[in-house]
Amino acid sequence: MTQTSPQPTERVTSRQRRIEEQRRKIDAARREQRNRQVVIGAAVLGAVILAVVLFVLFFPRSGGDQMRQAPQETANHLQEGAPLTYRNRPPSSGVHYGTLPQASDYRFYDTPLSPGRWVHMLEHGAVAVLYRPDLCDQACRTQLAEVWDAVPRSNLLGVKHVVITPYQDMDRAIAVVGWGYVDEMEQVDRERILADIRSKVDAPSAPERGAL
Repeated sequence: MTQTSPQPTERVTSRQRRIEEQRRKIDAARREQRNRQVVIGAAVLGAVILAVVLFVLFFPRSGGDQMRQAPQETANHLQEGAPLTYRNRPPSSGVHYGTLPQASDYRFYDTPLSPGRWVHMLEHGAVAVLYRPDLCDQACRTQLAEVWDAVPRSNLLGVKHVVITPYQDMDRAIAVVGWGYVDEMEQVDRERILADIRSKVDAPSAPERGAL
């Protein structure tokens, strides 16, 4: 009995089937690999988002310098007691009294120091911590007193180049003010205030930096 050899067309068809089957296996492997990558990527992204949410909830940002730049006003000297007008609330620059600050003027005030005085201090590189009396109770003022105790001395002048004073004309309970910079907050944040002070006390942005 004579066997018939496969015709060329049959051999080509068989080879094509093998090639097509191999291609399907390769495509399936690639799809499976892509699916694994998508799943892993989604899991990693979810873990990152969860970590960020937990960090924000349990470790709120605090202690960093958060001073923002404010529009600067013309720094004219006025006679002591003259009316004062500022465009910004609270002011961080502008008109002020010409009386030169003394080392003893840098302290914690229970009664308001005129902005004509502390804006002049800002011009010399000092930082003012303002508290609004109707929003800052005794506990708040006690915390501010602790801030004052922690204020470092100026490297340029050897004194605490900071003043803490009541000031009513602002929207929030606390404001830290340097020449041309402000950071406002709803309550005392000790580390944040100290970071603000470190960033702006005796800063080069103060027009008369290095003077009391």
